Amino acid sequence: MSSRFSERRQSPRIPLDGVVQCRLDLRTRVRMLDISLSGSLLAAELPLPAGAAAEFRSALGAVAFRTEVQIQRTVALTAGALSNGIGAVFTTMDERSRRSLEEFLRKASQ
Repeated sequence: MSSRFSERRQSPRIPLDGVVQCRLDLRTRVRMLDISLSGSLLAAELPLPAGAAAEFRSALGAVAFRTEVQIQRTVALTAGALSNGIGAVFTTMDERSRRSLEEFLRKASQ
């Protein structure tokens, strides 16, 4: 590092050589493009890698909806802030969210 930069750290960093695993939860704007009983296509600001797990929270009608998802694929959408298409499959959800989803899909298909 060049001597023109002054050290700003209050304490030294210790290299870990990859021995400590961690998880970084990020929040990003997401718009739901479609939904089924098994998953959803989302438009997001950030791309997510296939295989990544995430928590998805929304409202379907007036009822809260929460599920864990696994990212199946990411595709490019048209240019814009939400230009990453994300195919997500629902992995776990509570009974309330399952009923909310089923009711929402029933009403939407009529």
